[in-house]
Amino acid sequence: MAVAPGVGAPEILEPSEMTVPSPFSPVLLADRVAVVTGGATGIGLAVACALTEAGASVVIASRSAERLAAAEVEIARRTGRPAWSLPCDVREEDEVARLRDFVRARCGSAAIVVNNAAANFRLPAERMTSRAMRAVLETDLLGTYHVTRAFFDDLKAIGHGSVLSIGIAAAEQGFPGFSHAGAAKTAISSLTASWASEWGPYGIRANCIAPGPIPTKGVWENMLGHPSSSEADAGTQAFANLVPAVPLRRLGTPEDVAAAAVFLSSDLAGWITGVTLRMDGGLNLTQCL
Repeated sequence: MAVAPGVGAPEILEPSEMTVPSPFSPVLLADRVAVVTGGATGIGLAVACALTEAGASVVIASRSAERLAAAEVEIARRTGRPAWSLPCDVREEDEVARLRDFVRARCGSAAIVVNNAAANFRLPAERMTSRAMRAVLETDLLGTYHVTRAFFDDLKAIGHGSVLSIGIAAAEQGFPGFSHAGAAKTAISSLTASWASEWGPYGIRANCIAPGPIPTKGVWENMLGHPSSSEADAGTQAFANLVPAVPLRRLGTPEDVAAAAVFLSSDLAGWITGVTLRMDGGLNLTQCL
């Protein structure tokens, strides 16, 4: 991938060099309940930590009880506050209903719903079977629908609810090798716009964050199919070839997405709805060069 003509080769930054303390008040989301699907690892865990730091009571969901238990410990370690968790397969409406009931019983009505649960694996389009397509669509797209619809009554009753879904940057350019995920994430952006339009009169805002390349252990192992590796190894290996083409000269981090998630979930973004926020360090500006 080419770098813009005349740009040269400025210093490439490591994500750790860009880490800053949270700019948000620890009471920004006080008295609000947040649900984060796919909240046990990667971006979901970072979002859960950031929402907790901003004062929200957070419930995380994932299919793995073991990962959820570890995530609860990690959230408490990072934030000094507890979170709650419940195993949930977002493909199953009865499990999602059980999640909603658990949230109500443990914390109260949800004011913030973050749809981060996703499935992905590399497969060429010509080999894409209907089973493979469904495996991703049912988690990414239908799972997002199931969770949001289950919590709709709570969001409506509160009157200032926020639905935030995680998509992908530049979905309109396709997602070679991952056409099932690209189709699902593109549909999520459309769902977001529809929800924003239909549910605005109820005070419900719906937005989507569309990250570019963000190396995580899950991306390295599950999406790209590489052997098990540490978070540090994944950060240095996954997408490393893209860094020279990123105007900001670094890859994204889960914490970058988490900061945007707190903003969009809060009253600071009270007049923002129906937006798909591209977060890719400006990579979209150089992809055509």
